[in-house]
Amino acid sequence: MLPYLAYKYVKDQKEKNKRDMQDSLANMTVNLSKSILPDMVVLRIPGVSAKLTDDGDEQPSDEYIPGTLAIVEKATGIFIEWTPQGEDECGWVLADDDSAHTIPALSPNADSSSSLLPPHASSASSHAAPLSPHSRLRFSVDVNDLSSFKNVEPKKGGKGGHPCIRLIAKDGTNYVPLYFLTQSTKDFIDVLQRYCTLRRSAREHQLVLVVDEKAEALAQSLSTLDQNGDMMGRFMHNPYATAMTGLSKITTFVQDQVIPAILDSDAVSQEEKIRAMRELRSETDDTRLKISRDADFEVVTQLELPPRPDIYRESPVTASVWSSFKQSDGSFDPAKSHHLMMNVFRGGVDADLRKEAWKYLLGYYEWSKTPAENEKKRAKLEKDYVRMKGQWQSISDDQESRFAKYAVRKGLVEKDVARTDRTMKFFAGDDNPNLVMLHNVLMTYCMYDFDLGYVQGMSDFCSPLLYVMNNESDAFWCFVGFMERVHANFEKDQTAIKVQLNQLRDILMIVNPKLANYLESHDSDDMYFCFRWLIVWFKREFAFEDTCKLWEVLWTCQPCPNFLLLICAATLDRQTETIIENKFGLTEILKHVNDLSMHHDLDEMLTSAEAIFHQLSASQDKLPMHICEHLALGDKSAVGTPSADEDDE
Repeated sequence: MLPYLAYKYVKDQKEKNKRDMQDSLANMTVNLSKSILPDMVVLRIPGVSAKLTDDGDEQPSDEYIPGTLAIVEKATGIFIEWTPQGEDECGWVLADDDSAHTIPALSPNADSSSSLLPPHASSASSHAAPLSPHSRLRFSVDVNDLSSFKNVEPKKGGKGGHPCIRLIAKDGTNYVPLYFLTQSTKDFIDVLQRYCTLRRSAREHQLVLVVDEKAEALAQSLSTLDQNGDMMGRFMHNPYATAMTGLSKITTFVQDQVIPAILDSDAVSQEEKIRAMRELRSETDDTRLKISRDADFEVVTQLELPPRPDIYRESPVTASVWSSFKQSDGSFDPAKSHHLMMNVFRGGVDADLRKEAWKYLLGYYEWSKTPAENEKKRAKLEKDYVRMKGQWQSISDDQESRFAKYAVRKGLVEKDVARTDRTMKFFAGDDNPNLVMLHNVLMTYCMYDFDLGYVQGMSDFCSPLLYVMNNESDAFWCFVGFMERVHANFEKDQTAIKVQLNQLRDILMIVNPKLANYLESHDSDDMYFCFRWLIVWFKREFAFEDTCKLWEVLWTCQPCPNFLLLICAATLDRQTETIIENKFGLTEILKHVNDLSMHHDLDEMLTSAEAIFHQLSASQDKLPMHICEHLALGDKSAVGTPSADEDDE
């Protein structure tokens, strides 16, 4: 036995030494090629600008960040790189038009091995130019890692706009949109086609796919061999789940893990949480759709829906229009309440009107009462706020040491206040009194509703209210009104979120069965990637001003109480071809959805969602009963209108 073990040891060592030698030789070859072959720029387009809206901006920004787009041949591959203006492309070698001659730039000593930074970014030279404030936007992506890109050309005769591209990687990463201010994207696409095969999507004309011809040929071959087996296998395994698009796979959430993971983690961490939660799936989940062999049910494969109507947004409600709905005593005319709500739904309200309008929309002020009566109510509630605020302020450090639940909630509040909307001027800087007010409002809410206390994400709802009201007590009672609408989102068992995700899936099955089936076949029909949209009402997806506009639209409960679900469906509807054509799985969908943040068009999203509502409303006699229930179709009492009864609830 011993001689054999010795022989085995010597053999393994020889094989290891051989592998090490091969790896060393490969590394030597790569390093040698880097030292001999400088990076060569085959295309360099100045005047290509990024346009990025900071999530702390109070207004959407129209500022373009100038830069240079290049396609660079490196020893390690072909790279598409964008660099902000002011960062010289040290280490690049420019190629002339026929690529037969090269024009050396600065010394190519820069390490070009990084796939994340331009060649000069990691140079060891002590003479490197200082980085611009927009350096974080620069990128370098290997063509082999590219899955597709959006190529948006402005319509001929249209107003304004510039050609734009947005690169999408195979892992779902969306790079910053690039605008060609002085020329079209033709030169870029022509040169890119030298290195990869491009194919325009047959379903979405703006989407250009980067085709891996070998992989596609293999996939087609496998598909031909097994085109019937997969469907039949699924049907034999579970005929009911296969007949429907998919069943709920959502299980119990863990409050202190799921919400932080979805709100703050990257896509990979989010996927790990999702997969862990799926393993905890309960067979007795009361919110899951159950199908029995003896149950009567209608299998809806695909409905013929009418075309979606063209919808247009209107101007915000002004102070004069708002006042026109008041009666002589200052209260609102109940006969005109629906008209007022539709005006707000169609255009939101002027920024200067929000301080008054939000108090009504959130139930702090009552529509049926006069200004004097509402002011009297306000004075009483302010005293209640001061009383509750004094309760937590009176807790000493000694008491807190024996009050674990309070200490935990206080720590969560302090942690979130320190990072909520800090890029906004209103909350920026140290020793900002507005941060103290935000802290006070959230801590006082813990006293108002100690059963719920504080959960991460609630500060997202509170900060815009405080910004608009600029008053602790007013912001607090508006926050209370808002939390009455979203309270269930933060409850420990997360039943409300589960129900909303199920309802969203149901709606998607009707309005976009193609995407619904794709998500089901890619283990993503639990809709977890929409969790962040629902729990904080798209707060992380829009600039601050757009968030305010979206929320006041949703507070009207027009044209249905669950309009938020239609906004989610409209958003996914626009991403259908990108998700399917790129063959995204769960991780890639999560990354793609997260990268859409700050790149949504709010008015476009609202018009699309309303068009879907009218499309479904026109077909309600054909729709499954549960879809009508989700959207309150045919139930006029479910549509929110200002009334004394509603305010008193």
